[in-house]
Amino acid sequence: MPEWIYPDFGPRPKRPLFLCIISNTDTGKIPGLSAAGTTPELTDYTPGADAELVETNKIITMPELPEAPGGSPTPAVVTKAALNLTGINSLFVASGLRKKPAVPYVELGGQPGGDIRKESAVIDPQGTFEMARRLGRKLAVLSDCIFIGESIAGGTTTALAVLRALGYREKVSSSFVSNPTRLKEQVAAEAMARAGVAPGSLKDDPMEAIRELGDPMMPCALGLISGLSDCRVVLAGGTQMATVLALGKALDLKGDISIATTKYIIEDKTANFRQIVEATGRPYYHSDPGLESSKIPGLQVYAQGYVKEGVGMGGASLLAGLYGFTQEQLVSETDRVLMTVELPKK
Repeated sequence: MPEWIYPDFGPRPKRPLFLCIISNTDTGKIPGLSAAGTTPELTDYTPGADAELVETNKIITMPELPEAPGGSPTPAVVTKAALNLTGINSLFVASGLRKKPAVPYVELGGQPGGDIRKESAVIDPQGTFEMARRLGRKLAVLSDCIFIGESIAGGTTTALAVLRALGYREKVSSSFVSNPTRLKEQVAAEAMARAGVAPGSLKDDPMEAIRELGDPMMPCALGLISGLSDCRVVLAGGTQMATVLALGKALDLKGDISIATTKYIIEDKTANFRQIVEATGRPYYHSDPGLESSKIPGLQVYAQGYVKEGVGMGGASLLAGLYGFTQEQLVSETDRVLMTVELPKK
């Protein structure tokens, strides 16, 4: 096991598949809440653009490269680099996605998530769950290990609200270097007051927690896990995917389920990734992408707490390590991907 992958993952999967759920929530448009786009309006385009970058190394439907307001590029460049090195196939699944990508993807339908302060979050979470479960059953025949990532701006805030409804007191991460924890708690509190939900009151009704406070990524991920019950599943992400684990525990989902993230999430002192995951009883892994050694300043600052995770970056990096690639090779390929990505002509 490479020294930049922790702890031992076990045997390398024989037929892995990298899957990523792309969704939208209007919660992500609240100013100051999400760094997944230079403006709140562009967050609608970010998930589809992430899919385009990973699939084609081009940005087609978004007017610019998805990046944080400070200039850090989307973590999709790291995911793309890892998949380039390993040759592992990727598949994107749209659940409540407003702006569709110009690449092949699986469409599960559903409406984009609402602003949880003002309205219910997800119209039909059970319907999305069932659709995703059918897809999971099909994919289980094709792979022995599926990594599931996400791209949804504002997802850590919906995750926080859901955690509170389930009775968890832990904090979530942020793509900002300075985590807007007070704003997130305020949004979650307003949403719970609007829905008439007290802390812990929905611990036995996770679908209602998603309906009122979550986002369209969550029931999709849970349905996939349910359909993949005979397949090894590794959630690839930070506190958003840790929240999916918490929801899975509440639903009593069975199977070989774990989570992989980045060193940057593990070291985030403003959040409680470890505590959330440990409360679910599931194992976790993390990789150190080593981006401080990148030649590109926007990537170097990942190691200082910018962005941290997303688009399955931690899981994809772990796969690169499992396939024998060094940290230096991953960084070099990430730099190459970013320097060669094609942007729309203005």
